[in-house]
Amino acid sequence: MVNTLASGYGLTEGLILIRGEPGVGKTSVAKLSSAKLKEKLDSLDVVHINCRTYRTPTSVVQRVVSSLLPGVPDRGLSYEEVVLILEKVLSGEDRDLLIVLDEVDYLRDGDTLVYTLLRLHEGDAPKSPTLVVVARWDPPYMMDDSIRSFMVTRLPLEKYTPEQLEAIVRYRAEEALEEGSFDDEIVSKVVELSEHMGNARVALKILYLAARLSEEAGLSKITPDMVSEAASRIGVIGITEDSLTPLDLHDKILLLAVSKRLASSGRSWIKMGDLLEEYRLLCEEVGVLPYKYTAIWKRVRNLKNMGFLEAKKSGEGMKGQTTLISLGSIPADKLQEKLKEILREELSPLASNL
Repeated sequence: MVNTLASGYGLTEGLILIRGEPGVGKTSVAKLSSAKLKEKLDSLDVVHINCRTYRTPTSVVQRVVSSLLPGVPDRGLSYEEVVLILEKVLSGEDRDLLIVLDEVDYLRDGDTLVYTLLRLHEGDAPKSPTLVVVARWDPPYMMDDSIRSFMVTRLPLEKYTPEQLEAIVRYRAEEALEEGSFDDEIVSKVVELSEHMGNARVALKILYLAARLSEEAGLSKITPDMVSEAASRIGVIGITEDSLTPLDLHDKILLLAVSKRLASSGRSWIKMGDLLEEYRLLCEEVGVLPYKYTAIWKRVRNLKNMGFLEAKKSGEGMKGQTTLISLGSIPADKLQEKLKEILREELSPLASNL
């Protein structure tokens, strides 16, 4: 990425997309690449914006402007006004600008913002900023020809393998913990509880909390039970609120339907028909119109691809052919409670009876 963007003539204009699930190092790659670019290019300004905090095009551009020109008011200006200010700031500076839009899944009207920034050179700015967009999944507007034509490269990051997670956990443990306070069994246990998501952030949270719990209990060494307790206290093993919140409303309801049926039945798998029935009941409870079977099946398949669900065809001992749905190693009761919390907040007061 660094070699792609840095040239003898300065920063290459265009768009870089870094895509991957939570905890696979997207933000780290963006920050490390930005730092290396600054070392190569003396005339480079970097503005890193977390779209979880700045969720509108106006607030993002205001943040960019205030980073380059302190003293500009944060409120009271329209989107068009802050864009004009940014053009003037760039027109008076012989510098390159790199804007990192992190967690862009939270950004509303992202297509408007990205399109505007990539075309600033059509106004007073001598050249447009280079954009690095960090996302969990490909934003739909990235496929639009008006934006896709600016794409310099797309960098998909895969989940960490168990071997990679073990190396990360072991390195952090050796760096942060007292010698003798952990052993190979503890490292393996942490990896075991996080490998199904390939998420380093979850693995390190488990390690940190297990160490803290052991310290509070007056133990000189972390025990496997403390690791299990840490994973339990995090909430949903491998599935964090960060990964659930950006999901579409109906995806959340489908996951709630699966977790609710699994928790009440005590089984590892439920039939597709049971999921449909529970999904429709939940839609009725919260006052939203349910999707029909084809749309639901597509969403189930997408949730499977994202690692939230497991699906398989029914085998012998079951009458007729149907699809069976499971949450794998994710505890159904904990996922159910976490989703209820999120939906109550999003749909209040509609979801008060969940």
